[in-house]
Parts: sequence; structure tokens; C-alpha cells
Amino acid sequence: MIYNLVGYLITQLPALDFVANGWSPESSQDSIMVKQAGGTPGHWFPRTDYSVQIISRAKNTVLAKAQIEQVYSLLKNKFGLLLPEVTVDAVYAAVQTYQISPVEAPGYIGADETHLEMWSFSLIITTD
Repeated sequence: MIYNLVGYLITQLPALDFVANGWSPESSQDSIMVKQAGGTPGHWFPRTDYSVQIISRAKNTVLAKAQIEQVYSLLKNKFGLLLPEVTVDAVYAAVQTYQISPVEAPGYIGADETHLEMWSFSLIITTD
């Protein structure tokens, strides 16, 4: 599901640089990481609620905040969004979401070990 979400973000916000599940040494300084933090299956309904964290980092806090605000505005309170099929190391079939809801608004989380400023927010994505 996380690769499908990154594929959707790349098509909708092509000016931004996205990575999935962790930065690598090759990742640009001004980039956005999307990582799946886990999920819980629905006990009464055939669904899963995935927890996703999105972190923006940049050389300055103004750019990092601007990047995270674009992603937040695109994803907050979406209903019935179809995340596209993507190929990374395998083919990941399209994923139908029922709801994408923010857990909190974007917030500043400090600088990383390379002194890049970071902003973050989390989402719950409900799928079947």
C-alpha cells in the first residue's frame, strides 16, 4: 500500500521528491519520506486501518514546511481514492481506499543529524 501511495503522490505533486520507508544516501536533501508505521485489522468489518507517517526535510524550515503543507492539503479527508498500481521490486496492485484522515496537522520535529529541518504529520488510511 505504501508504494501505491508514493506512486499517487509522484503523479499529483511531480515537483516534489518522494521516497518510501526511509532515506538513503542517494536521497536528495529536499525530499519527503512516506513510511508505513503499521496497521490494525477491523474486528467487525473487513477492513484495515494503516498508520502512515509523512516527513518532509529540507535545508531550511520554510521549504520543509511548504513541502509538507502541499502533501497534507492533497491527502487530508479523502474518500474513495484509488491508489494506482505500481512496480517497484514487484507489481503492487491498485489499492482502493475508503478514507484517508489526518491524525494531526503538520508539525515541526526538529533537525536531523545532517542539520536538515523536518516537518511531519500522520494519517490513517482505511482499505479493505
